[in-house]
Amino acid sequence: MARISNTSIYPNIDPVLSDYFVLTDANDDLSTKTCTLESVQSLFGLADTTVTVTVSSVLLNALWTQPLTLIAAPGSGYVLNIKNIILFMDAGSVAYGFDGNASTAVGTYSTGNIAMATFNSATDIVLPIFNGGSQAIPENTPLVLTGSGTTGGTPAGNGVMYIKITYQTLKLNSTF
Repeated sequence: MARISNTSIYPNIDPVLSDYFVLTDANDDLSTKTCTLESVQSLFGLADTTVTVTVSSVLLNALWTQPLTLIAAPGSGYVLNIKNIILFMDAGSVAYGFDGNASTAVGTYSTGNIAMATFNSATDIVLPIFNGGSQAIPENTPLVLTGSGTTGGTPAGNGVMYIKITYQTLKLNSTF
């Protein structure tokens, strides 16, 4: 058997939560078993998930008529607990001409506002938008990005927005 430090036999990887690792089960006569990284994360109360959503210029230009789901509804008996949202607006070569702001929300629970100046900027912008709050979070509801202006803007810009979201999916029962 090769040493674990032998990276030609055991190459280094960037782990994901669905990856497995080997451990010894103290409650089962020290049997060797496997476990996912996600289950270890949950064991220590670190069950945050971070995703980056790319919002293309096509989706941005349609945002004022078609809201965009950033995180799907988690299912019956669950809520999305949004912990952080930060965006990077890569301005592109043509600035947008939006006439209104945009917002993120889980149903009626507002999670942030994006000023139209962010979209219409000719330079790149990094902006934290999560504002938290003390509103009720509705069950089984997606996180949605919605435009509030009357048009998608003139001119139709070509920038791309990257939205990094950190959240938890909470089960509504005694394990809450």
